[in-house]
Amino acid sequence: MTYFKDLTPYGYLARDEPLAPKPLNVGWLSSQMPFEKGDTSQEFKDKLLKFCSDEFIVLIARGFHICEFCDLSSEQWFEEQKDKDGKKAHWASIGDGEIRVRGKLAVYAAPALIHHYVAQHQYRPPDEFIEAVLTGEPESKEQRELLRKYS
Repeated sequence: MTYFKDLTPYGYLARDEPLAPKPLNVGWLSSQMPFEKGDTSQEFKDKLLKFCSDEFIVLIARGFHICEFCDLSSEQWFEEQKDKDGKKAHWASIGDGEIRVRGKLAVYAAPALIHHYVAQHQYRPPDEFIEAVLTGEPESKEQRELLRKYS
């Protein structure tokens, strides 16, 4: 996966990005770059997993992404991760696709693996993203309208 510093303008699949201004990157981690670690609440993790449910994933690519922080081969990764977070979080479990979260000041773009990074590797996203997840609702009318732009 490509690394992007948190809160920089989105650029991974820029040609497919329908929003202007561009969303802000969150959670595009690399084993070659340090990242913020820290505790996050269970409430945040649970709500983030909802945003990472299959019905809310956008820009699904072919294949899957292997977590660079887990010491597994691609075959082991797929077998251990598929449906690990439940049948409705298949894409988030194997690392394919992206999520969008609407915040007060911006829309945030994150890889589907962000929940894995938070839950398994103690990644602590920026506070404004945490607030957007906690105050947002993946099934809200506004969120669904946002995601429709990716269809």
